[in-house]
Amino acid sequence: MKEELVLLRNRKSYEEGAYNPLDAGAYISGGGFEGLKKALGMSGEEIIEQVKISGLRGRGGAGFPTWRKFQFCCGGEETVRYVVCNADEGEPGTNKDRVLLTVDPCALFEGMAIAGKAIGSHYGYIYLRAEYAYMRTDILSALQSCRDHNCLGKNILGSGFDFDIQLRLGNGAYVCGEETALFESLEGKRGEPRFRPPYPAVQGLFGKPTLLNNVETLCNLAPIFRNGAEWFARLGVPGSSGTKLFTVSGNISLRGVFEFEMGINLKELLFDFCGGVADGRGLLAVQTGGASGAIINADQVDMSLDIDAVSASGGRLACGTIMVYSDQNCIVDILHNDLDFFREESCGKCTPCREGGVQLYRLVGEVRRGQGSIRHLRTMEDLCDTMSCTSLCGLGASTTVPVLSCLRNFHSAFLSHIDGDYCPVCSAYGGVQYDD
Repeated sequence: MKEELVLLRNRKSYEEGAYNPLDAGAYISGGGFEGLKKALGMSGEEIIEQVKISGLRGRGGAGFPTWRKFQFCCGGEETVRYVVCNADEGEPGTNKDRVLLTVDPCALFEGMAIAGKAIGSHYGYIYLRAEYAYMRTDILSALQSCRDHNCLGKNILGSGFDFDIQLRLGNGAYVCGEETALFESLEGKRGEPRFRPPYPAVQGLFGKPTLLNNVETLCNLAPIFRNGAEWFARLGVPGSSGTKLFTVSGNISLRGVFEFEMGINLKELLFDFCGGVADGRGLLAVQTGGASGAIINADQVDMSLDIDAVSASGGRLACGTIMVYSDQNCIVDILHNDLDFFREESCGKCTPCREGGVQLYRLVGEVRRGQGSIRHLRTMEDLCDTMSCTSLCGLGASTTVPVLSCLRNFHSAFLSHIDGDYCPVCSAYGGVQYDD
């Protein structure tokens, strides 16, 4: 099994010290900004058509077609538009954007400039995760190097088109991964989601039409225009073209960020490429899409890792995070830990998320301590339905995904904790000292 290196094509050279990612000249010598040169000779409509042919879909959320986002931003009479890169990457267990920003930041800048040309924007912002503040100096250095090589700024590459990028640090809030909360934070306000409509394509950052994508999505634009939309469309599987970065972590022998074509089999990735569960243990569960993703059991891992297949299973591919749990873990404990994160990260603006997350955490905690009942499980399902339908933003709905998947795929584990019974895994290790 072999990686398909498109976005990470310069990683090995970087690790060997043969490639300086902060030098635009080094990026150019390897074919960098060739895609931008082609795009600068096209109209916005032609660029969007090429993105449509490529089949590129978002690499951070629900997999929305990228060309549609571009198209939505092009209407109306507004002359000021923005391209915003979501580099917040707050999903637990996710490191792909950090790797891309470390290994090839110029690829992101190129992708943002292509997006700017497509929608008629001259202004770009990178919203960088607060915990990545140590990267700020390097990213600013790479931006300046691109300006020095006339790849950003005024009259880029002699095309007559102006486009520049500013870097802004986030405030350490998970909710700012939601696009409108990110805009609020960029504007210097408290990071809370906005009521919609109006939608960002009409009224986003500073009240102007705004295109927002994450780092991986925007980085894909450079190879699409360098190698051709048809080339990209041939990678992956129908409906999910191209490659995907996967962050594999947890109880697995080989951990890291890897790049494969869309549609790789999850079981093959875990056992053939990553060497199986660490320390020879059995596989309990796999969570795809980070803490907000579905948790599946060992019998369900023979599945295709593409956007539609994972969605059909009740989860989401999203950021490509794959968290592996061995049979030394308790699934109820894992869920309780996830809910602890979500209740702390709720911004509190809407009642379903603010109160629902706390109540789910309480209910699972009581089950975990052997103080629950079947009624607890039913109440959890009802709460999840309410949160999914009524929360202001995706955080409330995302909180319910691991809960419902656990109740569906590990029902017996919850029953073993109910009414004072002991979990077989917990009791095998002398019982668990429960805390609040």
